[in-house]
Amino acid sequence: MLIAGRGVAGLSLSSEVVAGGDVLVGFLDDVVQASDVLGTLADVAAVCEREDVGVVYFAIPSAPGEVVREFVTQVHRSGVELAIVPRTYRIVSRDRVSVSDLTDVDILDLVGRAPVKHDMVHAGDTIRGRRVMVTGAAGSIGSRIVAQLSMLEPELIVCVDRSESGMFRLGNSLRDTSNTRLEIGDVQSEERMSQLMAGYRPDFLFHVAAYKHVPLMQHNPIEAFNNNVWGTWNVFSRAAEHGVGNVVYVSTDKAVNPTNVMGATKRLGELLLRDLAAVSPSTRFSGVRFGNVLESEGSVMQTFRQQLQQGVNLTVTDPEITRYFMTIDEAAQLVIQTATAGRPGDLFVLDMGEPIRVFDLARGLIDAVDPSLDVDIIGLRPGEKMYEELSHASSSVDSTTHPKIFIVSDSYAREPGETSRWAAELLDRTRRYDLAPDELIEALRSFGFDALQ
Repeated sequence: MLIAGRGVAGLSLSSEVVAGGDVLVGFLDDVVQASDVLGTLADVAAVCEREDVGVVYFAIPSAPGEVVREFVTQVHRSGVELAIVPRTYRIVSRDRVSVSDLTDVDILDLVGRAPVKHDMVHAGDTIRGRRVMVTGAAGSIGSRIVAQLSMLEPELIVCVDRSESGMFRLGNSLRDTSNTRLEIGDVQSEERMSQLMAGYRPDFLFHVAAYKHVPLMQHNPIEAFNNNVWGTWNVFSRAAEHGVGNVVYVSTDKAVNPTNVMGATKRLGELLLRDLAAVSPSTRFSGVRFGNVLESEGSVMQTFRQQLQQGVNLTVTDPEITRYFMTIDEAAQLVIQTATAGRPGDLFVLDMGEPIRVFDLARGLIDAVDPSLDVDIIGLRPGEKMYEELSHASSSVDSTTHPKIFIVSDSYAREPGETSRWAAELLDRTRRYDLAPDELIEALRSFGFDALQ
């Protein structure tokens, strides 16, 4: 076996594997010079052939993503097995890295992007001693926002979700905190939202609750519209009514030029935010758009993990499909950071680098975990786009005090309040289930979502 990296991780790993009976031929390192260093990382193919190496361990947890990817490619071409020590660095004393060892940061390495670190000091000054409410708190993103908020010493965090089992799990994760309250509630209920906001009087509200799975919402457009449009409007309206100081809306890159119902409903949420911001001087509304959040429920990475654990080929809908990726911690911190940034009605995006081919992510995971697997191309799903965008072509993107956070200024063709009036007329029918799914799709197209499938 051969170890790339003769630093602390590589030396510790060498002790583990030698103790397990493996034969170590030496190290590769671009910096360290020693008698057992057989070459640089670029020499891996030649050294493997000369020394008849069967397994290569990559043990440089601090290596940039492009270095990791180039090394993986070289080893893959040589036909030698490869195991990667995760960036979080735990000794791997077995033949291969387990998929459970790979963290979000390691996965960003595979796609060539360093995680964005947010300075939470200012956010802590803002949140400390204040009352905060989070809708959709039991979901993957909502629960991480709650966890991040709990470290900022708020007076109280009110966690709202309609999932009983999800709230039970959230409660278990918050056992050591005394300043959280778990409240079962549906964002579509006017009475329940009013009751919670009147009772707790939050200073900040993070609206995360939404239906987000594209194929499911494409099949259930009325439910998507009621939950994502009415639920959002209801939360916004009740917040303004009860004097909530700051409201942050979590949107998605699928809201830009939407081709599916879910994306259209989230875009409508952005437009409703603009309408409410114009007439609610006592409540500051803002929004934030995400790319794909690694490890969120139903994400492509979650699917890949399950497939790797089952030992089956990874599935990708199209070899050229691309997506932006961010970690769940990046998402949670971005939401909190934008609570007081910019002006009322602003929409924020995170600089997530270049979009990544999902096929390349799948291939990198296979190379790191189980090279015997392959990638199966299964075809695009209804409403799925080949690529996502973080802003419209006509939008301006302006900098903020944070180098990785930007304000998107969309050019709106509609008058303030027009979206609210249009949505109210449609919701009057969808909430009574007096509208067929095809009629809703046609109404959305007529509103301006021309690409909707």
